[in-house]
Amino acid sequence: MGKYQFLITGGKLVDGSGSPWRYADIAIANGKIAAIGKQLDVSKADNHLDASDKIVCPGFVDPHSHADITLLANERMEYRIMQGITTEVVGQDGLSYAPVSPKHLQEWRKYLTGLNGDYADRVSWDWASTSELMDRYEGKSSNVVHLIPHGAVRVEVMGWQDRPATSSELKEMQKSVEKSLLGGAAGISTGLTYIPCSHATTQEMIALCEPVGEAGGLLSIHLRSYAHDLLEAIDEAVEIGRQSGAAIQLSHLRMADRSTWGLSSQVLALIDRARADGVDVTYDIYPYTAGCAPLFCLIPAWAQAGGPDVVLDRLNDSRTREKITRELREWQLDWSDYSLGNMPETDLGCWEGYSLTDGAKSLGVEVFDFVLDVLSQTELDATIIAASGNEADNLVMLGHPAGMIGSDGVMVGGKPHPRGYGTYPRLLSKYVRDDKFLRLEEAIHKMSGMPAARHNLLDRGTLAVGRAADVVVFSLENVVDHSTYENALVLPDGIEVVLINGQAAVWNSEYQGSTFGRVLRPLG
Repeated sequence: MGKYQFLITGGKLVDGSGSPWRYADIAIANGKIAAIGKQLDVSKADNHLDASDKIVCPGFVDPHSHADITLLANERMEYRIMQGITTEVVGQDGLSYAPVSPKHLQEWRKYLTGLNGDYADRVSWDWASTSELMDRYEGKSSNVVHLIPHGAVRVEVMGWQDRPATSSELKEMQKSVEKSLLGGAAGISTGLTYIPCSHATTQEMIALCEPVGEAGGLLSIHLRSYAHDLLEAIDEAVEIGRQSGAAIQLSHLRMADRSTWGLSSQVLALIDRARADGVDVTYDIYPYTAGCAPLFCLIPAWAQAGGPDVVLDRLNDSRTREKITRELREWQLDWSDYSLGNMPETDLGCWEGYSLTDGAKSLGVEVFDFVLDVLSQTELDATIIAASGNEADNLVMLGHPAGMIGSDGVMVGGKPHPRGYGTYPRLLSKYVRDDKFLRLEEAIHKMSGMPAARHNLLDRGTLAVGRAADVVVFSLENVVDHSTYENALVLPDGIEVVLINGQAAVWNSEYQGSTFGRVLRPLG
């Protein structure tokens, strides 16, 4: 046995801090970075890689992942690891699975199958507390950071009721948040356009974020609006941070609706003003113009309320369906903007990859009936891809120093959004190498050091002696994403080595498998 388990020599070291690259060798031993320097002794290494003409950098930290259940179910997560992702931050948008009672766990399981999958044959679905769920991630394919889902906390105390919380209910929810923080969560998340999180007032969010702020954690916030009221929604998020003391992470921030195209400069001005005033606000963004969400988001909010069984009862009641249809007509959406990314086979067939208008036309029905029938027959197990973003605004947002890269990756369906498979290689190939929009060091920082620091991962995200050995080696010349909207389930090329906690998940461009991940409890 040599002194080093791995020795990578001759590469351009991009350390994740944003500093210029430098030539340096990097040695790995006992899961840590043992040495960084020039001309380290190859004879002392069990495994040596000549990384000449390659980039050596930290593993990528995805600050917004929906791998909650796929991580539990699937030890072969090559479509994530082959991107260079070594840490997944789950529990996003207020929509996840702990803390829960057994009854509510089954409700969440049903409600979120379209977003996260179910995998009944591989997941036991029998945890309750945040710490119990987090323990299940130990030894999975990558490192995991967990956020407390606001929706789960609210349902445990208030059920699915659409009303403000009472003072006693707020105190009970605060205690739940405090317990989950002690159990290892890095903060809290909410999705203020999703039931039941959307029922919360600003004051409720401030109250729930107070213990988060005291612990030094963050609020990851899916804003109350990404359309007409986007600027007001950002103001609300800033106010939550100002009054609670929690750091604010604006989730998947982009101009997601035609009504917001051209607002990127105003959005960034709000963020700059908040930071100048002492409110710690940052955001994550993915390098695509289309979004992805559960299909049930396209029906009126009142029709989504009450939990999955109540929603399905509404969809199966003729008079209620008529009321929903009337409202959908009034919205005058361009339904061709939405395609099905995930839809299990039903009596309707499977229309993954088809726009909602094309699916309806093929069946000879109105689009409103098609949407409601899909929701009913799949029992809400369907997601959509929404083609409504704007690349000009995306470029402005990608370049700002308060923005980091997150995939918002949804891992289920036959035609999922390509961001789950291609986010990080796409940023490197298109925006760094080809378009030269971002400096290499800036892009790596946005994918590693910045999100690691944001989640208090003090021993990850940058390459330094003594830190955890999450390391990626790639060829900037050859890195490329192959995942597209038409064919998303395709692995990228160019990522040649991925070490997770000092173990080789990818070596010489070949996926080795991984059970090397650890549960990270950054506030503990």
